Amino acid sequence: MKKLSIYDRANAATFRAMSPEWWRVRRARKQAISFENPEVDIPTEFRTLAGRNIRIAEAGPADGPTVVLLSPFPESILSFVGSWEALTRSLHVIAIDLPGFGASEGDRNDMTPSTQGSLLGEILDDLDLTGVHLVGPDVGMAAALSYALLPDHRLASMVVGHSVGAPGPMKLAMLINLMSRLSILRWNTALLGAGPLIAFTSTLGAIRHRYNATQVDDFKRAYSGRAFEVIHWFDDLRTSGQELAARVHEIEVPTMVFWGELDALFDVSNAHHLHDALPKSGLQILPEAGHLSWSDQPEMFAAMVLDWVDEGYLAA
Repeated sequence: MKKLSIYDRANAATFRAMSPEWWRVRRARKQAISFENPEVDIPTEFRTLAGRNIRIAEAGPADGPTVVLLSPFPESILSFVGSWEALTRSLHVIAIDLPGFGASEGDRNDMTPSTQGSLLGEILDDLDLTGVHLVGPDVGMAAALSYALLPDHRLASMVVGHSVGAPGPMKLAMLINLMSRLSILRWNTALLGAGPLIAFTSTLGAIRHRYNATQVDDFKRAYSGRAFEVIHWFDDLRTSGQELAARVHEIEVPTMVFWGELDALFDVSNAHHLHDALPKSGLQILPEAGHLSWSDQPEMFAAMVLDWVDEGYLAA
């Protein structure tokens, strides 16, 4: 089983030292009551979707409302262990590692919000899903917003947070800004491998939760040897984010915007800008939660999704 090594942790510490946001997160982590994510069996499999080998997980009653969970980065669909059991009791849940992310096949050509949105459309078409409630944190948010702009989308609603696509002044962590602008920093980050990125996100992105051993093993295996491909997601991320933000006012899909109040990577102000721009939206800020808010507050996250899918989206 793969673990976060001394090498991973040492390089993550270097990233944190470059991040002025770390000291605020560090104080919050010390004050919070921490917990390790539970060990939950998420039954994964691979299917050929959108012409790629895509990893998915499916559970819950077949006649329940269909909820599609999209993977974050540098994690995978195993990121949802904290809310999986609560969601799958009454919902038909399909979790998808997006192309190039998690354990799904993909390459640098897939690393833009618009491409992810198009590929997501192909995946949902291949799965022949309709009336989908799409849940997209992190890179999943950019994919979800891009997909919702397509005229033939299959959505009933969305729940999104923690990524680019919000209008107004885009407030990002300094390191993400630098990675977007400087190819040499992206190259150096990729050269270090996926381990330091995982270790960095597990500290700067988390307030309460800690990864369990199965998650660390999965995340490291999923991105092993692929850092140079996936790091292209950050290539001029501001520009691609602004292009998406310029169109979100066109999205008529009812959307719940959620964010951790202590997100140090994508500031919570982005949530308010996105909520203001979307014609039909709700807003929920999760307390004592960072960038990985769905893991920091899994019970709140699950309750939010359940309430939204039950009837909340109809009132947006």
